[in-house]
Amino acid sequence: MAVSTSETIAVLGAGVMGAGIARVFARAGYAVRVYDVRAEAAAGAAASADASARPMTAHDTVEAAVDGATVVLEAAPERLELKRELLARVEAANQTAVIASNTSSIPADALAAGMRDPARLVITHFFNPADTVPLVEVVPGPATPQATVERMVALLAGCGKTAVPLAQQVEGFIANRLQAALYREAMHLVELGVASPEQVDATVTAGLGPRWALAGPFEIMDLGGLDVWTSVTDGIFPSLGDASAAPAMLRERMERGELGAKTGQGFAARGPEEPAAFARRLAALLEARRAIG
Repeated sequence: MAVSTSETIAVLGAGVMGAGIARVFARAGYAVRVYDVRAEAAAGAAASADASARPMTAHDTVEAAVDGATVVLEAAPERLELKRELLARVEAANQTAVIASNTSSIPADALAAGMRDPARLVITHFFNPADTVPLVEVVPGPATPQATVERMVALLAGCGKTAVPLAQQVEGFIANRLQAALYREAMHLVELGVASPEQVDATVTAGLGPRWALAGPFEIMDLGGLDVWTSVTDGIFPSLGDASAAPAMLRERMERGELGAKTGQGFAARGPEEPAAFARRLAALLEARRAIG
């Protein structure tokens, strides 16, 4: 389904994710409006557009930002009641726009439960940094028409994104479920005393990571041989960690206030400059991946 750049996109929330999402649409030539409860954040996000992108505008109210918008993308903090309140304001101010949420963990039916017209809602889950990582998961709610999913996939593809539509909602969507499975086993190996956090990280960055940058799990299994992977999974699956809640090594650090780069200490000492440095390395890696096809 073709989408015209004459559409107007409203982004509600101008934090790291919201600002990145706004830049994605501005670069693709869309008219972008930005709102945040912090006027200076909205102004900063609007001013962050690339010189070659279409200029963005900052707005002081939700109502002003969504007036006349054809797609409204909510990028507020991950709190259900806050998001529901924001969606209600959008519905009251704009009766026709598709309403997309960038939630990473709240099910679509929970968000839509407070809406007058749940069919307007679809989840578009971007990944940080939103204007660098290609993937966007598109997740329907129980009432979302397939045409809306297809419209958002086309819109995102036109922005250069790899839009992956889910057939139905599931806790954590696809990417976070895959990440959670890896994180659970990574912490399980450390708790068993098999390896340190640094050694687990090295195993991923020097082995699994380069392979996964080029091929997903099903392609890797095909390349290795399904007979081999039948044997591997038969042998390993019974010994994998099966924690059903956050492991102690994670929860205890959180309770001590060791939250990672944001506090300077997590599983290791991390400076506040590290997220930006990681984003630059990620951008370089993705550029190299595009170059080799």
